[in-house]
Parts: sequence; C-alpha cells; structure tokens
Amino acid sequence: MKNISQEEKDYLQGDGNTSNEKITLDLTGNNWQMEGIRPGEGEKIGFHELNFDITGDSFNWGFAKVPGDVYTDLWRQGRIEDPHFGRNSLKAKWVPENEWWYKRQFDVPVEMEGKHIQLVFDGVDFGCDVWLNGEFLGTHEGMFSKFKFNVSNTIRFERLRFGTNVLMVRLHPAPRRYSQVAGRKPAWHGDYWVALPPIGIWKPVYLEGMGKVTVEDTYVKPTIISEDSAKLDIEVELKNHEDVTKTVNVNVEVEGQNFESKVYSVSQELTISKEINNLELVLDVDNAKLWWPWDLGDQHMYKAKVTVTERGALLDVTTTSFGIREIKMEHNPGFTRDQVENPWTVMINGKRHFMRSGTWGGPPDIFMGRAHKSKYKELIRLAKEANFNNLRIFGWHPEEIPYFYQLCNEAGITVWQDVLPLASLSLPKDEEFKQAVFEEAIASVKEQRNHPCIVLLEGSEELFMTASDPQHNLNFVNELGEAIKPYTPLYYIPSSPLSDEVGLNLGFKPNESFHANDLFYGEGEFVMEDYFPSLDYAVIPELAISSCPNVESIKKFIPADEIWPPGPSWGHHWTDFDALRTLNFEVLGDQSKDGFEKFVEATQIAQGVIFQYALEHFRTRKPKTSAICICHYITFAPDMKWGIVDYYQEKKLSFNHVRKAYQPVLLTMKHYDRRWLPGEEFKGELWVVNDFYESFNNCKATIKFLDKNKSVVKEESFKFDEIEGDSSSKFTDVSCEVPGEMGDKFYVEMTLVDAKGNILSENDYFLLVADKQKDRKELRAIGLEAFDIKQKYGWANYFRYYPCLGAEEGSKEADEEMPIARGFK
Repeated sequence: MKNISQEEKDYLQGDGNTSNEKITLDLTGNNWQMEGIRPGEGEKIGFHELNFDITGDSFNWGFAKVPGDVYTDLWRQGRIEDPHFGRNSLKAKWVPENEWWYKRQFDVPVEMEGKHIQLVFDGVDFGCDVWLNGEFLGTHEGMFSKFKFNVSNTIRFERLRFGTNVLMVRLHPAPRRYSQVAGRKPAWHGDYWVALPPIGIWKPVYLEGMGKVTVEDTYVKPTIISEDSAKLDIEVELKNHEDVTKTVNVNVEVEGQNFESKVYSVSQELTISKEINNLELVLDVDNAKLWWPWDLGDQHMYKAKVTVTERGALLDVTTTSFGIREIKMEHNPGFTRDQVENPWTVMINGKRHFMRSGTWGGPPDIFMGRAHKSKYKELIRLAKEANFNNLRIFGWHPEEIPYFYQLCNEAGITVWQDVLPLASLSLPKDEEFKQAVFEEAIASVKEQRNHPCIVLLEGSEELFMTASDPQHNLNFVNELGEAIKPYTPLYYIPSSPLSDEVGLNLGFKPNESFHANDLFYGEGEFVMEDYFPSLDYAVIPELAISSCPNVESIKKFIPADEIWPPGPSWGHHWTDFDALRTLNFEVLGDQSKDGFEKFVEATQIAQGVIFQYALEHFRTRKPKTSAICICHYITFAPDMKWGIVDYYQEKKLSFNHVRKAYQPVLLTMKHYDRRWLPGEEFKGELWVVNDFYESFNNCKATIKFLDKNKSVVKEESFKFDEIEGDSSSKFTDVSCEVPGEMGDKFYVEMTLVDAKGNILSENDYFLLVADKQKDRKELRAIGLEAFDIKQKYGWANYFRYYPCLGAEEGSKEADEEMPIARGFK
C-alpha cells in the first residue's frame, strides 16, 4: 500500500478531541465507479456485497462522477459516442435497458464518532436502492425529493488508504413510459429531443454528523409592515432521532447576506418528542431591505441561521437564504370576471411586475453531467442582457438545481414555475400514483419556497388539450393545488393554456391564457400582423417560433457530409423544413433554400422579426395583458427548433430582436402591414411602454425612414412631454412614402432620449416593398404543400423529408449514397 502522508494521517485520525460542531463529508466528485448489468442480475451476483478491497471485484469498473448521469459517464469512458452528435443517441438505446451500479469508498473523520450520522441524497433520477457496507438502507423513487438514511450504526471508523466504507447505489433501469412517472420525472421527449431517458445521481450526496436533534427545514415568510419594516414568520421543523423527550433551545439569527446589516435574533426553549416537531417564531426587522426584480429595484438577500442546543451543547446549525418581498395577485384591468377569473397581475412589494419572459427549456443539458455551473451562469447573464425579467419553467422540464435559483435571486429575474413536470399526457387514475406525485410536489415546494425569485406557480403544461380524459386531469391538478396550499402562499394556476377549446369546455373563462403558436403550426395560414392583434388574453404563457442554431454550432453536432445539402441528422434534431421555409417567406419574401449560411441566417431573422412584432404588440396592451413568454429562451440539447440562445450558449440573430422588444422603456412603432407597394403611403403609430416606475419628462423621439441602401428618405422628431411610470401609451402617428421597387426592403430606425439626451430606447425594423395579396397566396400555397406532406408521411416523422429512407429496396431513391432533404438538392 502507498505510504500515507502525515497530513493525511492527521485528517483521518483527528485531534482526539470531541467537537460539537456539525460535520459534513462531501461524497461528490470523481471518486466513483460504475458498472451496468441486466436488470436484477447485480444483486444476484452480489454487487451490493462488494467490500473495500483495493484491487478486488470492482477494479475493472469504469470511473464516474457525481453529480452526473449515466450517459455522460459512459461517454467519458468511451463506451458510447457523444449522444448529441448526429444520430448517435439512437445507438445508445441499449443503456436504459440495464441497471447501473455506482460505488463510492470513503473514510470518515473521527470527529463524527458518537454523533447522529445521516447519509443524504439531494436527488436521484429516477429510482434507486442503497447499501452501505453491505447493509440495505432502502429504496427511493422520485427525481425531486431529497432522502436520507440514518447510518450512525453502519459507518465504519477503521482507516484504510482508499476507504473502509463502501456505498453502493443501484439505479433502476430508466423509466420507459412517461405517464407512469409523470410529476416525479420530466418527459424525456418533445419536439427538440426524443431518444434517451436521462438517468443518474443528479444532485449531491453527502454525510452529515450532528447531534440527536436536527433541523429538517426552515421557512421564512416575510410580511411588509411599512416602507422600512417587515415581520418574519419563521417556521422551523426539527427531528428528534431518539425515543426520549428532550428540552432544547432554538435560536434564529437574521442578517443581510449581500449587504451590511445589524443582526436580529429570537430564541425559544421547547420540549420536543420523538420524530418531527414544528416551531414558529416571529422576528421584527426594522430598516428592512426589500428584494426586487432588476427593473424595479435592488436584490437584497438575507440569511437565517438556526442553532439548536441542549444544555449548551450544540446539536445542529443550518443557514437558509431568503429575500424580504411580498407577492400579491391582482386582476387585469379591462376584463370582466366572466372573461378572466384568475388574477394574473403579479404585484411585488406593491408594484406591478409585467413579466417579460422566456421558457427555460433547461437544464443547460438534458444530461446533468454536462450541465456545468458555468453554463448556468452564462445563460442567466445572457437572459438579463436580453432584458428578460422572468423565466418560465413549464411542465416539460424539471425543477432546477439550487444554483439556478441563487443566480436568479442575484440577477433579479423572477421565476414562473410549474410545481412538477406534468405535460401533455393522460394521467393515471390510481390513488397510489396520485399520492406519490403529491408527496413529491410538497417536497419540491418546501425545498424552493425561500427563493424570492419564484413568484407564480402552475400545476401543468398543456395537460388538457390532448388528454383522453381532460376532466380527470383537471381534477388531479386542482387537488395538487390544494395539497401544496399549506406550504406556500404563492398563487397557483392549474395549467396552461386555460382558454383553448378544451379549456373552455372544462369551464375556464375565454380570455385567461393562450398559447400563441398558430402562426408557427398554421403552415402559412396566418401572417403576424393579422394573427397577433387578434388575440385578447390576460397572459400569453407560450409563443413559439423556431430557427436554426448558428453555423459554427451546427458544425459541432451535424456530421460534415450531412451539413449541406441537409442530411438525416438535421431531421433527427427536429428540423421542420416546411415550417422554416414558410416563416422565411413570410418575413423575407424568400424561402432562402439556396445555401447553408443563407438558410440558417434567414431562419434566425424570421424568428427574431416575428418575436419582436408579437412581443411589442402584447407589451402595448399593458396592463390588460400582464405577461408574455417566448418559447423558448434555451433548450437542453442541440436542435433545429426553438431558442434564441443555442445549446452552445451562442446568441442567435433573433436574440437581438428580443432584446430590443424587451427594453424596459420601449419605443415601438405599431404597423399593421409589413408589405407595401412602391410609392404607397406607409402608416404607423409611435407608442412608448415604460415598465419602470420612474416617469420621464421632456423626451424626444426621432424616427428615420431609409431605403434599401440605408439612405435616409424621411426624418422626423417629436417631443413627448411626459412618459409616465408603469405605462403604455400612443403618442403620435407617423407616415412615409414607400421608397424603392418591388422586391426591395426599406428600413425604420428610432431613438428615444430623455431631457438630458440620454438614450432611453433604440429600435429598428425592416419592411418589404411587395404585393401583400400576391405574397399571401404564395405563402398559403407553400403551407398547403407542407400540410399535405405531413398528412401523407406523419407529423413527427422526419423521413418525410428523405423519401429514400422509406423507399422500396432496389429503387432509385433507396440507392442514393447520402439522403438529402427534399427540395434542397
């Protein structure tokens, strides 16, 4: 055996003194091994009985990392190729057919001896069995619920170089039917990913050594009393791990986490019985510093330190971060209760929070072993750069890791979140399934509720529109809302959308919420300037338009011989060529199919222009409309579908269009046509939307109309005496004789400055010199052709673009060396 250094000996042996301090031993990192085997075979041959031999039975196991996932570990080992590249994910479909064993050896500090020691798993996807030193500890199912085992009598305190304690975790084979695990695991399919169900130990694993009474949960509920004072209702959940009754003292100290403040404290002595005991404390905070979204104020954070002692001896201590902010919901003005029943306006500390949102199609990678913290940090930074003040986690995606919410707390970005992933399915009707989902939901809510960024909860996504029994699904999510109600004061919406045809049949009001996706799915049936102004809803939780990633990004996941003309890997990564060419034609007057770079650029411009037009329109409806959310901001795999930031954290051209549309102070030009004939009088309206609560006086707006060469053909300036805070107003009409000839573009550039000349908003558009009636007929013809093809070959079958893949053996099409997308040869 290798010699152990004195430093290592000191760590393993300790100093011989008993300490009352809480000790945590982190078991995450690269010191794990893993192996797969057919289901049920691992225990038969005794994997769970493996001991601490250095070169024993597991010497040939692969190395693994926790937190992580099975696919990433196998990829690092070279056992599978990168599932994101080409169609490699289809070649890894053998992985979920196995059970996967994870092994970790470790020694524990001697200071843990005599303490209550618990083994904690923050999250395992999806089901597992756990052994420690050959002793079976238990089974757990549910991706989002933390679970613990008392291992005080199982831990070994002997010392060996590689660790005498052997932790074995058997991951059950990945679920294959989403409906059986919905709510406790997100769907692993959708219209940007389809191949592999994730599986792995996706959150940290660690040992805790403390006294026989532990703090299981701390919840701080703030109430704002006045402009500079608040009351904190603090709920502390304690667990007594002994059979005897104990008298303990609980002390709570509260102070600023990211700013200097005095320390506020409150203590209480109480007698606790075995198992769970609940305590409520009240603390008054003067000079309270509030938490705000970034466009309304600062992001002050506090920390609450809970210390539990018994006759002066420390038993446990925990620290919880929170923000002082108060959420109330108000009904949107302009609607009657017969039109909109739910209050959809989020009021934060008494101020309206118009949610400029995007769906967080995350995590940054569907394989959590590749969802590094650096990616989270960059994506939150980019979200703020794009002027998002909200991110929506809807039912196709999991709740996020704590670091995500921490970043949102720090950035002042609020979160509109589905409680659990329940999306687009018929829910099972057995009571066991329902209770398991409700327990998972309660655990999830309790874990997240101290984050001030979370402001609105929903129960599901598109849960009614395709269900075989939508009434059962509605009953289910209504009961889910009641189950979590005791644990959170946040408002709860059962699903999204509520006001589609199925929702209306279920009794929802006609103007609640709507997914504004018909332009994308309509195959040229609509144009943006007709479609979006026709929608009259309190909120738009989803607005979907697709595009390709950047050229250099595409080269990272599409094989070189399939890049152009586009090969089948494009189809596997969800390229809807028909949708893209209809969108290209609507926005640019050209399908843009005659070159790789041109096609990619056109899709991003089309996505951006449509997003910008729609977002600016819905923002001018403020306060009647109180939230608009693009679908998506990001997605968790390289795809040719959604997102304004691609999988590689690269901004698409559409990113800048959204950034402009989401400026807190927005100078926008309403225009009800994008195609104008040469010499025709273009007409528009100048509006200003102000999401700040600050008013601006004596402002000046300048608008320039430019021809195809970017030469100015008309310039005007207007004085705006007052732009009120939290407002949306029309200020003036504008017009210009359309320059150029048929087939040209013309441009509009606008600037709004305050009384001192500081720029408040800059915006721009391009418009087409074209015959709108002729182009609309051509657009519809393209869409009808695409519709017919989908009807013939199937809506989700990308073989429709590659006839040779479904051709009869020996035919000319089947003999093609490389399948090329229809229409791109």
